[in-house]
Amino acid sequence: MAHVLIATDMSANALNAAIYGIRLYGTEGNRFTLLNTFRSPPTSTDLPVMPDPTAQLSVEGLESFAGQLLEQLPEPTPDLATISAYGALSQVLQEMCEGPEPPDLVVMGTHGTSGLERLLMGSTTASVIRNVALPVLAVPAAATYQDPERIVLADDGGPVDRSTLKVLLDIARWSRSEVMIVHVVPEGRDAEETFGGEYDKLLGAIPHTFHSVSGDDVLVALNDLANQRDTDLAVVVHRHRGRIEQLFHRSVSTELALHTHTPLLILQQASH
Repeated sequence: MAHVLIATDMSANALNAAIYGIRLYGTEGNRFTLLNTFRSPPTSTDLPVMPDPTAQLSVEGLESFAGQLLEQLPEPTPDLATISAYGALSQVLQEMCEGPEPPDLVVMGTHGTSGLERLLMGSTTASVIRNVALPVLAVPAAATYQDPERIVLADDGGPVDRSTLKVLLDIARWSRSEVMIVHVVPEGRDAEETFGGEYDKLLGAIPHTFHSVSGDDVLVALNDLANQRDTDLAVVVHRHRGRIEQLFHRSVSTELALHTHTPLLILQQASH
């Protein structure tokens, strides 16, 4: 049983991401929690303490959002828990990770700019990826759910644990997807002849193929291959001080060169 946490700001993008995440996992045996975080405006200590209107708006907004979500989901609809919490999203998620029932995955909506065909990750999403040890499913505004058939995983040459790939393995097993492992080789280097052995062990009977492409930007190379195939889900492994980590430190917002309809799953690899 998976515990899927859906971070929402009650926007249309967040609603689309919630629909995608719930349909991807299915309602049988899984738990879903809607989370909205808020920051209260500063108040003067000279004034009497009043009920926080920001907190009330968050609670009411979540109730309305849950109703809209259930109306757009096929039967059987899930039981939805809701949490309204004060603080930055990454901070709240860190606290939930240390709690008795930590989530297995965070689902977030992202903003797409169709003219550039880029997925724009704002500072909130990038902060969660950098600071929270949870897989993140980033769903573009233009994504429409369909059962995944082909998943592209970008490999940067670093070690990968089975526990890191758990979310990917679960999705690939039930959907019977093909997993394409793309080994991104820096310009001027030759591909390692031993590439693939570790993934053969980790993926086992899951259908998978190996591809090597040249490039200094992992996600650009990933996009190039994804554009040539009908890719339903792109996957990267985020590790501290790795090539993927650098992508989320470029600026306040991070542009990922992916089709606006392709969700991106970011897996977290612990340092060895």
